[in-house]
Amino acid sequence: MEVERMKTLIGDMDADNPSEALFALAELQKEVGRTEAALVRRARLAGFSWEMIAVCLGVSKQAVHKKFGKA
Repeated sequence: MEVERMKTLIGDMDADNPSEALFALAELQKEVGRTEAALVRRARLAGFSWEMIAVCLGVSKQAVHKKFGKA
C-alpha cells in the first residue's frame, strides 16, 4: 500500500546519517509521483474534468493536462 510505504520513508528521513535521510526523501518523492499519477487516472476514469483535477491539486488546468494528458 502506498500510504504505508510513504509512512516508512517519512520515518526513515529521521535517520542520523544525512545520506540515508536524503535517500529516503528521494524515494518518497518518487512514490508521491507514482501515487499522484494513479490518483489522476482514477479521477479521470470517474469522470473528473481536467479542471476539477487541477483545482484539487492546486495547479492550473493547463499544467495538469500537460503533465497527465497523455496518460
